[in-house]
Amino acid sequence: MIKKEQLIKIISKALGAKVNEKSNTENINKWDSLGHLQILAALDNHTKGKSSKVKELSGAFSVKEIIRLLAK
Repeated sequence: MIKKEQLIKIISKALGAKVNEKSNTENINKWDSLGHLQILAALDNHTKGKSSKVKELSGAFSVKEIIRLLAK
């Protein structure tokens, strides 16, 4: 669906913070509830609504987990 590098750029832009594959809610201060909504909205916008069909995505609080879910 989305390449890993592209996904990291989308999340970084949504949060306004530099993230990598090991980033999560614990080590990125800006990744709070509002930040998570911004990530979901950015992914939804980028995938033209396809990511909103992945129900587990709303509970994914790490870059690694988001990559895993979108790879399905």
